[in-house]
Amino acid sequence: MLRSARRHLLLAVAAALALSACAGGTGPATPSAAPPAATPQGPAIAGKDRVVVAWCERFGAPSPVSADGKVHVITVEALSVPDGARIARQKVTLPERGSVDALCGQPRSTTAAADRALFNADFTLIAGTAPRPGGDGLGATAFTVPGGTPVDGPKPAAAGDDSAPAFQPGTSVLWYATGDRQVTSRDLGTPGAAPTPHGAAPGVDFVLAGDQPWLRRPLESKADQVAVSPDGQVAVGTGLSLWHRTDPASSYAAEYVEPVLIGRAANGRAALPGSEHAPYCSPIGWTSDVTLFCGGDNLYLLTFSADRGRLETATALLPPAHFRRVDSAALAPDGRSLAYLASEDEHTVLYRLDLAPGAVPSVVGSIGMPPEGVVNPLTPRLIAWL
Repeated sequence: MLRSARRHLLLAVAAALALSACAGGTGPATPSAAPPAATPQGPAIAGKDRVVVAWCERFGAPSPVSADGKVHVITVEALSVPDGARIARQKVTLPERGSVDALCGQPRSTTAAADRALFNADFTLIAGTAPRPGGDGLGATAFTVPGGTPVDGPKPAAAGDDSAPAFQPGTSVLWYATGDRQVTSRDLGTPGAAPTPHGAAPGVDFVLAGDQPWLRRPLESKADQVAVSPDGQVAVGTGLSLWHRTDPASSYAAEYVEPVLIGRAANGRAALPGSEHAPYCSPIGWTSDVTLFCGGDNLYLLTFSADRGRLETATALLPPAHFRRVDSAALAPDGRSLAYLASEDEHTVLYRLDLAPGAVPSVVGSIGMPPEGVVNPLTPRLIAWL
């Protein structure tokens, strides 16, 4: 049985939380030069005491190259943490067939690290895919923020579409899987820099933890739904499930792994001891090697044993009067507070929760989605607390 330990857990978390996993994982972040600057269009997104939110308006603008075509438009917004005031709003109009799948594709829960990895260090680039010259498939690139101009555009490939573009934390180094399943990176801060190969991938995507690609995941989890622990040894996928970096490939296919379930055993899979009453939720991010936030019909803090072989406690953080379906969340830089988005009626509301005993969430502000005149908008994502 799980033990109720809200007070002790939250005191420990407030003292010891680290943002390494939510900000991008474990490996060293090699600094890189700043990318070519976009034409200034209002205040910059990056800055202290801000939260960054982004959403996509699918096919929200006419294509500049075809009479009947439509293109996606992404809005990136920076809000003040103290009062929710809008500090900056930038528009990214993608080229025809260009996409940032995490924002413009099928909506799903994603981890804090994956959301942050959509952008480079200073939020002047957003990772995505665009047609290669001549229309031969889609290549990994990044688009300027604001604007939407591809930077150091897609490269030729042997076959197929590139996939899983993501920035290495704290840099402008873009990682991706090529159409012929080669894990590759290139520094967009150095125009014309040659791609760097990192070996073959068994599938079309991977999880980037620092500068270490995890090549396998459970069948039930997408790559951007996987949270890797700060020490880089274990990962948790949506549902929840847990596996080790050294676990062998599944017999089903080389790109998958058979995880241990956090919850009741099912479909021939074992359950992690102590997790019989664990909530069904989606991982947000690790805050230490043994503590993990996840979200669903509440926010939960899960604490594991030192070897990650047992679930010790699962604590619901939102009191009953404040239950909300959490869309996305991010830790404060000091690890003492959490910001999260929740949908209410026709608005998305930004909340702040201090990680202290007895704390209740407070409203920071409303994102106001869908804005007047916007058609076909997708749910906003909370990208980071800076």
